[in-house]
Amino acid sequence: HMGGDWHMPSPDQIKELFDNTTNTWTTQDGVSGRLFTSKNDGSKSIFIPAAGRAVDGLVHGRGNYGYVWLSMLLMDYVSYGQDLYFSSDSANLGGYDRYYGLSVRGIIG
Repeated sequence: HMGGDWHMPSPDQIKELFDNTTNTWTTQDGVSGRLFTSKNDGSKSIFIPAAGRAVDGLVHGRGNYGYVWLSMLLMDYVSYGQDLYFSSDSANLGGYDRYYGLSVRGIIG
């Protein structure tokens, strides 16, 4: 559906995002989420909405926290995928059961 040359982010790309941006909890157009802004000049940013997570046909935590699937599984628990997790307090790398519906944020290139 997304078309083009895109992929899911790797853990290394998310670490690079953390290293090269500041991130703050904010609201844009009535949607809460994390804004990652370049440390270099502040002119580039990416907003990731706090879409929550889906399980058993229900969405939990919309507006309070968000997850984005990464391209890797957890080494010790292959039933878990790696993810970017964030809330109003922080943003971190983590892992989650693969049967949960988490957001996908494609990267071009």
